[in-house]
Amino acid sequence: MKSFRKIIASTALVVVGSMSVATMASAETIVGTGATFPAAFQAKATVDYSIATGHSVSYANPTGSSAGKTAFFGATLQDFAGTDSAVSSSQSGSTAFPWVYVPYVSGAISIAYRLDALNGAALNLSIPTIAGIFDGTIKNWNDPLIVADMKQAPVWANSTKASKYKGASVLWTETSATASTVTVTLTPAALKKAKGKNIEVFVDEAKKSAKSVKVATKGQVAIALTTKAASTYTVKVDGKEVGKFAQQDTTPTLPSTPITVVVRSGGSGTTNNFIKPLNALNSAWTVNDSFTTAIPGGVVPTSFQSQSTSDAVSNLIAETNGAIGYTEVSFVTDASRAAKGMRSANVKNVAGKFVAPTSAATASMIENSEIDSKGFVTFNYKQTSNTTAYPFVAVTYALARTAQSAKATVVGDYLKWILTQFAPAQAEALGYAPLTGAILTVAKNNAARVGSGN
Repeated sequence: MKSFRKIIASTALVVVGSMSVATMASAETIVGTGATFPAAFQAKATVDYSIATGHSVSYANPTGSSAGKTAFFGATLQDFAGTDSAVSSSQSGSTAFPWVYVPYVSGAISIAYRLDALNGAALNLSIPTIAGIFDGTIKNWNDPLIVADMKQAPVWANSTKASKYKGASVLWTETSATASTVTVTLTPAALKKAKGKNIEVFVDEAKKSAKSVKVATKGQVAIALTTKAASTYTVKVDGKEVGKFAQQDTTPTLPSTPITVVVRSGGSGTTNNFIKPLNALNSAWTVNDSFTTAIPGGVVPTSFQSQSTSDAVSNLIAETNGAIGYTEVSFVTDASRAAKGMRSANVKNVAGKFVAPTSAATASMIENSEIDSKGFVTFNYKQTSNTTAYPFVAVTYALARTAQSAKATVVGDYLKWILTQFAPAQAEALGYAPLTGAILTVAKNNAARVGSGN
């Protein structure tokens, strides 16, 4: 196993230059399916690559990592497949063709919730409490364990119901008693529109700017601030309010509302990666793609709601006051869901700090992981001194054939284009995190093997 550090870095400018030889060949149609975790990323990447090269690329009807692996190795042939979890020997079977993992982007798994009684206050949860909610032992929002978590750190509330800058969202993380980090995420369209404009954090009582940063090429901008508990801070993009934060004097009163737990049905790589930190804490949780067999005891409470895709999970949470579930963070920052009150919880990591699911926090978690020669990443869940790590993360992979063919050549070219051009420029704006460092080196090497015959 190879250790690697600094997997994820800031978004870079798109590399301008000629595409590879695959773009010169006759147009091909390639189709992938599988994991829903990268659905928002793939939705734009496939379109942009097709426009840039003349090839037709689609990521069709994704329903989960297990479905992608079944399609790739089984009778329903796909040119490539998406998965967020490892391929087992039973899934690959007696595969007659050589294949490889190509990790191509990463992201945070949001502990997503809607709880209207909080009135914009952030939900702070520890991993043991999250485990209790998802194994069914914590049934109501005013459970003493949730109340105890909320008392462990100051609670900042966002009173802005909906961002007034289309495509902009904001997360607030307290880093100490006198400091916080504001993280603004801009969608690709918002990033293009806001380039050269200011993101400003305004101190309302003092009627002055605490800090102002110009939007450049990054789709996610983190601003470190010195903060006062008595002050209110308005976050603006080009003068338009995207959030207004104030520290609450007392812990919010949590309602006795029953918790509606929303999980993934079928085989899901998001489930697999969500379970891993729970398993690291308690081996009664079993790491695999199925929530039904992952939960201790193997019996899902009848009150739980199951949905087949990340999109469906996210929609149900957004529509249901009192709901909580797990999904890629890009589904939570979606403007329509956020306007309904859907939020991401801050999660207490094993170093004892509550952290928001940002690109930087994802990078911090992944930097002490390991990658094997085949390209699969294993995370380290025992980083007791890493105060900035967000513990629920995933790397998503393409499964692709290494045997020579016209279609495989285009698949390889598409993945190389993602790694070197698309992800560095647009991953953060889409709610994901680009790969760099040793993992990027392995990923590019594996992408080069696709369709090469090696």
